[in-house]
Amino acid sequence: MWLYPALLTALYLGAYPWLARRYREGFDERRGLYGPSFPRDLHRPFWVHAVSVGEVQSASPLLRVIRGDEPERGLLLSTVTVTGRQMARRLLEGTIDGHVYYPWDVPWIVRRALDRIAPGLYCAVETEIWPGLLEELRRRRVPAFLVNGRLSDRSFRRMSRWPAFWRRTYGLFERILVRADDDLDRFRCLGIAEEKLELIGDLKIDALLDRHRNASLDPVRKRLGGEGPLFVAGSTHEGEESIVIEAFSLLRREIPTARLVLAPRHPERAPALMERIGEVPFFSCLLSQRRAGWDILVVDQVGLLFDLYGVADSAFIGGSLVPRGGQNLLEPACWGLPLCHGPHMEDFSLAAADLKEVGVARTVVDGPTLARFWKDSLDGDLRRSVAKRAQAFFDTRGGAASRAWRIMKPYLENRR
Repeated sequence: MWLYPALLTALYLGAYPWLARRYREGFDERRGLYGPSFPRDLHRPFWVHAVSVGEVQSASPLLRVIRGDEPERGLLLSTVTVTGRQMARRLLEGTIDGHVYYPWDVPWIVRRALDRIAPGLYCAVETEIWPGLLEELRRRRVPAFLVNGRLSDRSFRRMSRWPAFWRRTYGLFERILVRADDDLDRFRCLGIAEEKLELIGDLKIDALLDRHRNASLDPVRKRLGGEGPLFVAGSTHEGEESIVIEAFSLLRREIPTARLVLAPRHPERAPALMERIGEVPFFSCLLSQRRAGWDILVVDQVGLLFDLYGVADSAFIGGSLVPRGGQNLLEPACWGLPLCHGPHMEDFSLAAADLKEVGVARTVVDGPTLARFWKDSLDGDLRRSVAKRAQAFFDTRGGAASRAWRIMKPYLENRR
């Protein structure tokens, strides 16, 4: 722990010119400098940190529960990415009192940020662990929590090389509120004290159910236009799109009216994908430049995938045909949609196993098996069965946000 701040300081000083170019937006805030946009009337706010889009979505039901229970409580959200900030504005306008970019974990930056924010409680979402900030919070006696805590197999193996460091770091949290049994077991194997651990369920399920209840799909259907079965390949990574296009080519031989929405995990890759798709005989276009009569539509904007699942007939979940750990398969599942993924679902192993067990998800391994699944998913009996099973799956889950707040609230009351 004594080496960590020295190492971070050296890295920060050495990388400063690159950081100044790379993080132009919010550069001052990342250094703990807050301008006039910082809300002035926050008194010992509840500070929630969610690194990017997925974590903001997870945090949203918790923030709404807190706002409903304590309408006068100051709520501050921080993110690392610009897309995370955009998602916060979209989901949480009127719920949070302010947003800042997360300060870099350098000693004097952390102290400067905490002097200004002066939180009453701090909560990190999922995997955002910054030892320097946690150490300083402990010195200031500000309770810190990890919510929706998870450890993938990959992270657990990496942390197991330095168990003493990670035991010390996780020990800085008052409580670690874990999403699932397998995550709980990994924390135990790292040697985290049992009294710090609590299984509460997955905030993402609460977030999904909220979004599902409030979704409006008519604008999405109008924006897409056209007719025919619609298949979505969501959050795809480099190396997967060629397999997806192969599957779509095979599918079109049997279902000429089929259409494909291809949503890369990183939308900035969309122009390169358009060049690659140009090698096959389909009429393709970007979503931002949609033209009538398209066969393949490439999504080049963020925050749209959830609603696209809502109008699809079937879905493929990316990051799974290549070893990237998979992507969130609960989003299409909550629409009662037949879905499939590749064999690499390490980051979502529990959800993948559960959805496979109840008959909602299936594993594919290549283009032909993906094409076969998409064709099978149009069967009416299968679709009704999947929808019914998905509904039962989500009916037995949820409520993690309320459970998390019940655990954290007494610490905030003690701070008063």
